[in-house]
Amino acid sequence: MKVLFIGKDTYSLEILKELTKSFDSDVGVVKRIRLVCPTPAYTNEKRKKIIWKSPVNEHADHMALPVSHVNNRYEMSRWNLPSTDNNYDVAVIAGIEWGLPADFSKKFPLGVLSVHPSLLPRLRGEEPVLNAMMAKQPVVGVTVSKYDPTGNDSGDILAQLPYKIPNGYRREEVIRDLGYIGGNLLIKCFENMEEVLKSAKKQDEKLVSYTREYNSKVGKINWEKMTAHDIVERYRALQGKIPMYSIWRMKTIMTKVFIYDMYVADPSIPPLEKNFLKYPPGSLFYKRKVQYLEVPCIDGSRLHITRLGREHRTIMTALQFVNGYLRVSGALRMLTEPVEPKVLTPPFEYPEGYVKPELDQVYKPNGSDEVYAPKYLYPLN
Repeated sequence: MKVLFIGKDTYSLEILKELTKSFDSDVGVVKRIRLVCPTPAYTNEKRKKIIWKSPVNEHADHMALPVSHVNNRYEMSRWNLPSTDNNYDVAVIAGIEWGLPADFSKKFPLGVLSVHPSLLPRLRGEEPVLNAMMAKQPVVGVTVSKYDPTGNDSGDILAQLPYKIPNGYRREEVIRDLGYIGGNLLIKCFENMEEVLKSAKKQDEKLVSYTREYNSKVGKINWEKMTAHDIVERYRALQGKIPMYSIWRMKTIMTKVFIYDMYVADPSIPPLEKNFLKYPPGSLFYKRKVQYLEVPCIDGSRLHITRLGREHRTIMTALQFVNGYLRVSGALRMLTEPVEPKVLTPPFEYPEGYVKPELDQVYKPNGSDEVYAPKYLYPLN
């Protein structure tokens, strides 16, 4: 099987890795691969130094695979295979929503296949994993289908596999698993391609749903409403795509602080401030040599933050942030909305009818005063 592979991101990289494993094997069904991906970014017009390459491009270079570059989706709609390189059996598109030329499928005996990270016809469109996690759907999946140039992920279904999202997984971890599943599912299709094509099924239009586009505002933390679990659940859904952020006041300057790694504190771990419930949600507590900042939330749960950074600044560890911006533990808090530069920060407004929890409801001591940094959630990159 000679494959032309079109992709760019982490999801398509995992699929490509599985195809190249088959390519390396003597008994593998894939005998040849060519990659089509976005053009690398350079420091200047002379193209002397590359500052970015797509993940699939990096892998293709490592595997010495031939690569064709396309600048954008509009160029892709007019792109043609090199005249000396037209003998591929099938084209595969994954993790990329570029429209292909109208006659593209005719150049391949087995047509063009799409590997989409959802159980079609549900969640057609871009970022189905983000949409599924934002909607708190426990099960997602992978679909191999025929590419339909007239519709958005509307081609006939060749194969599908569901996937239950493990507890605590972040978006990129789910995407990597789906890419692995999609690559192996695609190889299974290749091994019996004629029968798979014959048994293709039309998508049920009654079950169709589409993804929505989220903007950066969805990453804003609302300290008046969100619990630590709410914040971390959204962080997991948006991770790697849209950062969570809060407002940080530096005298008269209002700036965003992006939070890159966080988790819900174990209720058995002693709080950094014993009377933390007396402080408003969003207050920042720290102790020297402790690897996280502790932030109380509206329901008395606690958020532990290990990596964060001001807008347009370098990402910092919690200790680096403390050394740069905090002088007294609990004296400053993060805000939901900016305030006027010459106006004092207003008192925290609790929701109407709010009842502050008691300490024994939110802190379940384990008999130890030891403070430690949990091992959970290391950066993915």
